[in-house]
Amino acid sequence: MPLFTKVIASIGPASSDAATIFSMVKAGVSGFRINFSHGSPEDWAKYVDAVRSAESKLGRPVALIGDLQGPSIRIGRVEQPIVLKKGETARIVPGSEAKGGDEKVIPMPINKFFDAIEEGDILVMDDGRTRLRVSGIQTDYIEITALTESVITSRKAVTIYNKEIDLPSLSEADMNNVKFAIAHDFDYIGLSYVRSGSDIDILRDYLRRVGREDIGIIAKIETKSAIKNLDEIIEKSDAVLVARGDLGMNFGLEEIHSLQSTIVDKALQHRKPVIVATQLLESMVEKPVPTRAEVVDVSTAVEMGVDALMLTGETAVGKYPLEAVSWLIKIVNFVEKSTLKSEFEDIAKKARKNISELKLMFAKGVIELAEDMNAKLVVFSIYGNTAKRISSLRPTIPVYVGSSNISIMRKLAILWGIQPIQVDANNYEEGLQKAVQKAIELGYVGYGDLVIATYGLKEPRQRIEIQRIVS
Repeated sequence: MPLFTKVIASIGPASSDAATIFSMVKAGVSGFRINFSHGSPEDWAKYVDAVRSAESKLGRPVALIGDLQGPSIRIGRVEQPIVLKKGETARIVPGSEAKGGDEKVIPMPINKFFDAIEEGDILVMDDGRTRLRVSGIQTDYIEITALTESVITSRKAVTIYNKEIDLPSLSEADMNNVKFAIAHDFDYIGLSYVRSGSDIDILRDYLRRVGREDIGIIAKIETKSAIKNLDEIIEKSDAVLVARGDLGMNFGLEEIHSLQSTIVDKALQHRKPVIVATQLLESMVEKPVPTRAEVVDVSTAVEMGVDALMLTGETAVGKYPLEAVSWLIKIVNFVEKSTLKSEFEDIAKKARKNISELKLMFAKGVIELAEDMNAKLVVFSIYGNTAKRISSLRPTIPVYVGSSNISIMRKLAILWGIQPIQVDANNYEEGLQKAVQKAIELGYVGYGDLVIATYGLKEPRQRIEIQRIVS
């Protein structure tokens, strides 16, 4: 199980059964994503039950992320896939359903799409693999010409290259899905197609009004507006996600690595969690072993210092979901034990710049004491704030966080370097001692290890305990 970079898996038809989800948690998955753009509330409720069952059986807190559709443009439902060879034409018509197949008619239920489209526009779908040119506009349909070999299936997102359509940040369907996430105790909500900090404010205000501001908001960075307003978005969110699929539909593919580096560095500087997603092990949708290029891509992301890596299609619809999880964990473990050590100094330097807040200074001091003494760090946290600060400063030693609040532990499960431990305690002193003891029982801390144990900065007296574990 990775010590620093966490693994998140998307649940879909390929991974929906309880046995598969149990095996993923056992292998080391720290969080699951449920994509509200696909499936039904009945499906999602079954996924939630399977995740919580695995969590309970294995005694390991697991984060649940609900991914909203957001202001995306998606085609309607087609009964049969539409296969287009390069140069072939098809039609986009108003509506929510079509036969597809040889009719080559694509339904589009969003009227604003037709208002915005112009001849010559390039439409991008399927994470950039499908590119279509608008070759004609008629009163009742739009003609498109395939620029790539394309297979068009139901509910696929469409981007008009270099254009953004002004849609509400949260649709009625999104609000229903937010209510589902609240009712089923999700830990994070992924906000799609974020354009500015005000999009986050809208969701935050709603969560506050219904008394669930404890649910974290993950801002998905995938539009040109998001890149333009990146600092503001990171500042207002609880975490950010580098959504490389949609970034590849809004920017040139050659720009994606540079954009990923920028987003990760900004997140480190703002001390906010950052997740990288899409096409990490894309070939494993069809094959049981990743390509060498994918292994290098994953390794590069780990070396950047990201909090988590998220599998999407590989585990949601791929043929080898368990193998994809196993390979991702195998790669992360190897990088953490080898090349990541040479990157620690640079990662920590970015995360520990310009610290002026007293509580951050305390967290930095505790981390550096543990690092200098080559000790393991054990923290007891009631609200999770000290643990979040410690993680944001990118500790290079393991951090074991005890808490009696399962909701807090689930949120911490996907953060850099944090290993949550459930302990029952009524106060900080009791919690700290129980956290150290539980870490020993679980094998995280062994006899002979040096341990730094503490809790959040408390007035008027602070406790930092240094102890050697002896039999």
